[in-house]
Amino acid sequence: MTMYMTPYRRSHSHNMNLSDRIARNFGLENSDVHIPVDVKDEKDAFVLSAIVPGLTAEEIEIEILDDTVSISGEFKREVEEEETYLRRERPNGNFRRSFRFATKLVAENAEAKLENGMLSLHIPKVPEAQPKSIKVKTK
Repeated sequence: MTMYMTPYRRSHSHNMNLSDRIARNFGLENSDVHIPVDVKDEKDAFVLSAIVPGLTAEEIEIEILDDTVSISGEFKREVEEEETYLRRERPNGNFRRSFRFATKLVAENAEAKLENGMLSLHIPKVPEAQPKSIKVKTK
């Protein structure tokens, strides 16, 4: 069997960050599918954006505990036994992505939106963790 390596596949595997590699090697991420996630650090919150095409809000689970956020779910695809496919590229199976932050999070005030296959998650930081400006006084 010959396996062709496309530039996308090569760059994706080489660019996978170290934490993802470690998690997969030790079975910490129970995933059949890898969903791309952007993580933005704002002054008072973290914002995560994940691509989850075809899923409904009920099919996505979000867990926030102290300084860790986990997004999980499952892509389900109807399988026709009598159908012959030349190529099948749509995702199928479980996914789970976890992110650990340097500060604790306020889970009660987190908000999640799903629109056109894009999951947006806004998670406030604990107020003590936010940067504070201190004015210098002169005598």
